Amino acid sequence: KMDDRDRHPANYTSGNVPITPPGLEAIYSACRRLYPDQPNPLQVTALVKYWLGGPDPLDYISMYANPGDPDRNIPAHWHYISFGLSDLHGDCRVYELGCSDGPSGFGFELTFRLKREPGEANPP
Repeated sequence: KMDDRDRHPANYTSGNVPITPPGLEAIYSACRRLYPDQPNPLQVTALVKYWLGGPDPLDYISMYANPGDPDRNIPAHWHYISFGLSDLHGDCRVYELGCSDGPSGFGFELTFRLKREPGEANPP
């Protein structure tokens, strides 16, 4: 049985430690800038990723608590961020174009805000 190390050896160090792929790191870095106090947001994942033959086009969805900004009339909300429309791994597993050592710039992700109810501790 092949696992991810067999399919994509470039994503592992010589000690078999996973390396964060460039596309994922680009999104994670942007999220860390927006939400430095939330290093481990709630994240859901597809049981079988699309690139492994699964039906779901998104690898992950992360959910961050945003306090809003009353001065700009932005209510407290949950910020949902998709992972999977972009070239996350940079190793041609989904997109044949863009195989490089850095973010390819190929693709985009979706975000949306869902109003947070007072006292709501977890995203719906």
